[in-house]
Amino acid sequence: MKYIRGISIKNYRVLRDVSIGSVTPSPNPHDNMQLPFHSGDPLMPLTVVIGRNGYGKSTLCDAFGFIGDCLRSNTEHACTLRGCFDDIVSTGQSKQEDRKLEFQILYDNILYTLCIASDKYNIPYVYAETLSHINPAFNNSNSMNFFASNGEGKVVRSDSESVSDIKLADPRRLVLSTLGNLNQFPDIVKFRQFLDNWYLCYFKPDAARSTPLIGSQRHLNSTGTNLANVIQFWENEHKDRLDLLLNSVIKPILEITRIETKPTEDGRLLLRFFKSDNNRPFYAPQMSDGTLKLVAYMFLLGDPDPPPFICFEEPENGLYHKLLGTFINEIRKHCSQNNGSQFFITTHQPYLVDALKPEEVWILEKGNDGFASVKRASEDTIVRNMVAEGMPLGALWFSEYLDAFDENN
Repeated sequence: MKYIRGISIKNYRVLRDVSIGSVTPSPNPHDNMQLPFHSGDPLMPLTVVIGRNGYGKSTLCDAFGFIGDCLRSNTEHACTLRGCFDDIVSTGQSKQEDRKLEFQILYDNILYTLCIASDKYNIPYVYAETLSHINPAFNNSNSMNFFASNGEGKVVRSDSESVSDIKLADPRRLVLSTLGNLNQFPDIVKFRQFLDNWYLCYFKPDAARSTPLIGSQRHLNSTGTNLANVIQFWENEHKDRLDLLLNSVIKPILEITRIETKPTEDGRLLLRFFKSDNNRPFYAPQMSDGTLKLVAYMFLLGDPDPPPFICFEEPENGLYHKLLGTFINEIRKHCSQNNGSQFFITTHQPYLVDALKPEEVWILEKGNDGFASVKRASEDTIVRNMVAEGMPLGALWFSEYLDAFDENN
């Protein structure tokens, strides 16, 4: 499976200089990026980040969304959704040349870098952007790379033969968003599709209680407003898969024996739930927040064509704590599939961490300068040894072996 092996983020709010996983420096000597070299072990299919409030967990998730917004629109729009460029760039940068947002993603054999600065009118633009195959022989010598600055650059093959020039009319747009739509650059197209298909979960139970218009939909949206439409799609196209999900997962956990949709006369779609001890249906507005959330999560994990990357921010909210281990187990089953997704989760819940391995957990801390740093739980010898002896990782976290609590901080 192809996964994100590592991510580096620089100057994004509290994340002034943070790297997780394995990230290598850009191979282009003319590249202006100054992201740190981090040669640690790559990320796992499941990555969970813990830490105190205000230490950067939500900011990490938002950084993924920011990259996606830049790709689908442009840098100015992505910043405007979050206030403005000054609201995003880390504070304390006295020199204009240091006020840049910098991102680096190592995905399989592709290293992608993105640097965003602001002009004299404080309008954000793409200062530098590169896409390189770090091991051309891994694919073939015809792999396409690009190097651009201020909207201008070149597309080159991995054998260093120049192919074409790049000159964008709008420096706020990503080169990736343009080249990623051209069939002559298939590997760039695939990487763009990978980023564009990231799923950032902002599920809201009240949104799932709405009655959408009739019409099946393949994929659950980020807030869950189309949960009924997705279940209608499963009823029409994947009835056997729906029955398997109900009988093997949802029924044992929630005692729900049947889920079905019912069209109304005015063209809307009702979502109905049946329990084993009652033939009377319960409608979505009658179901608890936790039930709706878990049902939505299970349909997301059961998607026949799942997104390549799924980000959950504190998925435990509203869920019974003893179900969190089951939730992680279902994620592991999903990851083991040939087309399984990669998961990135933030949490405050030790019961969820109990189900994890030390190499899957990253701990955000904050230095005296007010900026975040991160370490992997498996880097701590004591933690590794205690887990090997049978101590649950969440219990170690609760006992302050992972992030010691300072009442004066």
